[in-house]
Amino acid sequence: MKSNKEYMESILNKVDNYKIRQKRRNRVILSSICGLFLVVGISMISLKTDIVNNIIPSDNLPRFESEEQLLAMLKTNYEDTNYRTQELLGNMVFNGAIMEDFAESSTALKSEANKEMESADDSYSKTNTQVQGVDESDIVKTNGDYIYYLSNNVLRIFETKTEDTKLIKEIELKGNDYTYASELYINDQYIVVIASSRIANIEPIMENKSRLMIDYALPYGGQSSTKAFIYNINTYELEREIEIDGNYVSSRKVDNNFYIITNKYINAYKELKHDDIVPLYKDTIVNEEYLEIPVTDIRYFPDFDKKDCSYMLISSFNLDKIDNEVDIYTCLGAGNEIYASRENLYVTRANYEEKEYTTAIHKFEIKNGKVNYKATGNVPGTLLNQFSMDEYDGHFRITTTKGNTWDDTSVNNLYVLDDSLNIVGTLEGLAKGEKIYSTRFMGEKCYIVTYKTVDPLFVIDLSKPEKPTVLGELKIPGYSSYLHPLGENYLIGFGEDSVEKSYLNWRGETEVTAYATGLKMAIFDVTDYNNPKELYSIKIGARGSYSELLYNHKSLLFDEEKGIIAFPANLTEDAGFYDNGVPRYGKTIFNGALIYNISIEDGISLRGQVEHQLEGKSYKDGIQRILYIGDRLYTVSPNMLKVSDLETVEELDKLEINQ
Repeated sequence: MKSNKEYMESILNKVDNYKIRQKRRNRVILSSICGLFLVVGISMISLKTDIVNNIIPSDNLPRFESEEQLLAMLKTNYEDTNYRTQELLGNMVFNGAIMEDFAESSTALKSEANKEMESADDSYSKTNTQVQGVDESDIVKTNGDYIYYLSNNVLRIFETKTEDTKLIKEIELKGNDYTYASELYINDQYIVVIASSRIANIEPIMENKSRLMIDYALPYGGQSSTKAFIYNINTYELEREIEIDGNYVSSRKVDNNFYIITNKYINAYKELKHDDIVPLYKDTIVNEEYLEIPVTDIRYFPDFDKKDCSYMLISSFNLDKIDNEVDIYTCLGAGNEIYASRENLYVTRANYEEKEYTTAIHKFEIKNGKVNYKATGNVPGTLLNQFSMDEYDGHFRITTTKGNTWDDTSVNNLYVLDDSLNIVGTLEGLAKGEKIYSTRFMGEKCYIVTYKTVDPLFVIDLSKPEKPTVLGELKIPGYSSYLHPLGENYLIGFGEDSVEKSYLNWRGETEVTAYATGLKMAIFDVTDYNNPKELYSIKIGARGSYSELLYNHKSLLFDEEKGIIAFPANLTEDAGFYDNGVPRYGKTIFNGALIYNISIEDGISLRGQVEHQLEGKSYKDGIQRILYIGDRLYTVSPNMLKVSDLETVEELDKLEINQ
């Protein structure tokens, strides 16, 4: 392996040749395509598949020594990016189904990484999260006395301590016309609101300082920033504002430590200047001005030959130490999906190499609000979402799909990696021609749902990390896009029911496809791992029915002890079939929340339903979240907060919201 110095010199030597070749390229087309892949979240980069993954102790990633080195690497990376983009574009032009297939796959107990977050005090519900002790942001939070709801850039606070629920405060989020508040957290002292912003016009006002201060705004030209507004939970005063360069990816809260991940794209198509390549941030605990992140604080991953033209910024702060400046860990190389345990943060990104995708995994230790790089690994294929990843007993597990469903080349894989992110266990080739629709890791077991026309549920044994083994398989119509633990030996599956239909393709060959015929919820019995069974199932609505739970686990309310499961839904009526046997889309007959009784003994039954229908139909009628406090059920939508009895679901009170 080259030394860091040799590596940087090899990049510098490429710059002149790059400039000559770049003039001969169609810059407009390639720049547009590069921007397209930024939107869908792909980093078009090249990666050795035979890389030796290594653990680097205590933040030992190399840093750039000068601006010249950084510029050289960005230019070289842009050349490599465009080359890979052209290669992939050729596939898309002649095989249009690739883009459709990719777009679909990019969307949606004992193990610490799978036990749902439960409140020590069961008097109120909490956000449905993936990992015990790791909180995730959402649009609604409660502490049992108040409900905090974020909608249309307004934070609304409802008091629930008295018989009559009251709207006691509305906070309009500050910012420009392009600021959009999307998620929030709460703790005992603060409310943290996460927002995205797009702003313009750089104006340097202090040149000869160790940190350049910027008068008003972050870089213009498609660049975005991410903001954290920190309010006192008792006085509702804005006590602090943090702004970080880049598009918001995700965030996590461990105790009172916050971690926010952003990607900053560098437009290397143009002639780069200092202001184009240096990330900025603002933390009002320091001052009101924008500050530079020094080039010498920007790291890179030396084991990769080529990278993309983006920075990944992991910003962390501790609300127990409110006066401490935000800590920002900056690397060259973007991230797409994240997974976090209480000790480690894993950031992944999709890479394209020789007409195949791989996934790079970067592991960071998170401790007391600080971030340290630990290791990098690589696996074939691409993952679906955060539930494709898990940390358990010193190992990292991940499921991926490799290939395309449209030409039946897809296969599904599971990999087990050690603490240094070296692959130690492999299970490949599951469900050829299908792709993963959901994964759930539960201790020493993993459950995978793949789908094309039917839903195979695979039960996989991980008790021997070096030898993952399929124990059992269940094939049923439809698919589950979300799996949720029910005790230790049962699973709840939520997705869509489907019907198969045969047709002749353009070659005159018979093919089978599937059409969704409504939502579906089921309980799977995996007590006998070799023989999983569908214990109960219900069909909900007809073709065209929809629920946010299909792609967002935070929209679920579940409490096993109370025997309740609830989620928002938009349901259609059954409209029959066309003459060719394809099911028709029906008219909408319900838009609200569905509340069910659920238990292993009695199965699934409807407890009640709630609507927020006002005069005239509107998108604002749709219920977004369901939660409970004590014996009351609360449903929240942009136009209303409604209170119902938790057991009977009878309406008790409602508050209309003026938008």
